[in-house]
Formats: sequence, C-alpha cells, structure tokens
Amino acid sequence: MKVLVIYFSQSGNTRKVAHSIAEGAREAAEQVDVKSIKNVTYDMLENYDLIGLGSPVWKADPPNIRKFYKEAPDQNGKHIFSFCTHGTMPGFYFPVVLPNLKKAGFTVIGSRRWYGNVVMPGMPEPYYTAGHPDEIDLEEARGFGREMAERSRRIYEGETQLIPPMPENNVNQDQAVAIVNMLLEYGNPQGKIVRDPRKCIYPKCTRCMDNCTMDYIDLSADPQKFGSEGKCCNDNHECAWCFMICPTGAIRLEPDIMEHIKPFIGVRKPLFENILDEAEKNGEFRRLIPVEEVGFDTPYCLAHPKRPYFKVPAKPKED
Repeated sequence: MKVLVIYFSQSGNTRKVAHSIAEGAREAAEQVDVKSIKNVTYDMLENYDLIGLGSPVWKADPPNIRKFYKEAPDQNGKHIFSFCTHGTMPGFYFPVVLPNLKKAGFTVIGSRRWYGNVVMPGMPEPYYTAGHPDEIDLEEARGFGREMAERSRRIYEGETQLIPPMPENNVNQDQAVAIVNMLLEYGNPQGKIVRDPRKCIYPKCTRCMDNCTMDYIDLSADPQKFGSEGKCCNDNHECAWCFMICPTGAIRLEPDIMEHIKPFIGVRKPLFENILDEAEKNGEFRRLIPVEEVGFDTPYCLAHPKRPYFKVPAKPKED
C-alpha cells in the first residue's frame, strides 16, 4: 500500500500532526510520503492507494483546501481520510469537507481533529489552547495514521462496512451563528492588507510569496502582484499571514495593527470559554494552561512587537 499525506500549515501545528500520522501509517504501509499542498498535483494522486488531507480550521476549511477538492478530477473511489488542527470552534470543518470529498469521487474512510495553538494578530497570547499539539496529541496522530492504513487495506479487500457514515451537522447553535456571521462579512475581519514597495526587500526576501495561501502574491511579475485585488488583499477568509511574517514592516494592516487589536485588550471571550468548558467536561479537550493565564491583556502582536511577528518554521526537505 502507498499513502500520501497532504497538508496545509502556517504556524506548524498541522505539519507536526501530518508527519506523526505518516509515522504511524508507515507501520502498516509499504510507502508513505508527506507533502505540502503547494507541492501536490492531481497526477500525483494516481500513484497512491490512500490519501490524507489536513489543514487548520478557518471557520470551516481554508480556501486552498476548498480549491483542492472542488477542482479535483473524479477520483473513482480512491480512499481518503481528513484531519485538522483548530482552536475553539472546529464544528463546521468535517460537515463541510467530508461531503465535498465524497462529491469529488473519494471514498472517505475516516477523520480526526486535534487542538492547536492559535497565532493571529488580535488573539490572546498565550491562547486558550496553547501547548497543543503536544506529545500526547502526536502519539494519537501516530495511532490514527496506522489505523487509517490498516482500515484502507481491509476496505480494499472487501470489508466495506468499515466505511464510516458522513458526519451529522450538529454544531452548537451559538457557534454556528458566530461562524455564519463571519462568513457573511465583506472583506478581511483583520483589516485590509497593503504593501509598501519602498520597505520591501524583494528579491532578498520572498516569504510573502512562498507562504501565501492562495498564491495571490507574485513580486516577479511586471507590474508586481500583491493580494486578492492585485495591489492589496481583502479576502474574508481572515488570513493576515503575510503581515505576520514580513520582516521589514513593508506589509501592514489598514486600519493600523494597534487600532485593530485595541478592542481586544483585556476582553475575555465567553463563547470560546463555554465551548472549551463543555469540551473539557466531555473529555475532548485537555487544558494545558489555566484560563487565568490566557493573555487577555496581550493580543499576539502586542506580546510579540518585533518584526517579524512570527518566524516561519523550517520545513522538512521531503515536503
């Protein structure tokens, strides 16, 4: 059996989980490869018996994951499993992703999610889920990878009763309302992202180009292309990663970052806390920091004021 684990990751949470899943799958499969979604073509899928597809939760799925399954040619029943990392509100992910993978012709054989730390300009630092994924999470991911490879083999051998049903959309009502309202907003809730070419050190630095979720940035073009609108980025999927990783301050938010984070300073999030309290009560969430230590007074960019706000982790060569 040959397995390909595909992932999208920004801060590194999902990449850690993807590699742990691959480690587990290697105990039950002859070949297991791990690749960033940017390095995957549909032709590659033909060489594998089982695909894993994972990402962080952005309300539901990030736009590059959505593009992957919406543009995929008919997969004629090829096996796939889905996984994700998330902060407090993961409920929309699998009810959205799994039926769409099925629509693309995949046979969905399993899914699993893990908590992860959240790195966003106005979110608390440390965040409610700081410390995840930890070694316990990664060991669970190894077990999941082994389980998926074994299950896929058995299904191919005829045990089709092992194919799980599609998930029910039983998202908490308050969570659903919050997510739908965010999805209906026009523009990026974190602010319009603009670039000052005078501060940009391209071609010495290509971080924004290399890490743009949707390949919206091409500074080698004439004229240079930046963002969803060519000269700025205002997508409503709430990404501000180029701003977070720019080392010179050439990329900024409008309104200014301090104006953006000012309303969040000292403010607790009762919806998030109620969701996590319930998850902890049900044994789904392991709290690694007490709620009193959550950084309500220190939104991320206030806690890390030096540029870049976040240093991109080095990626393994095989990805």
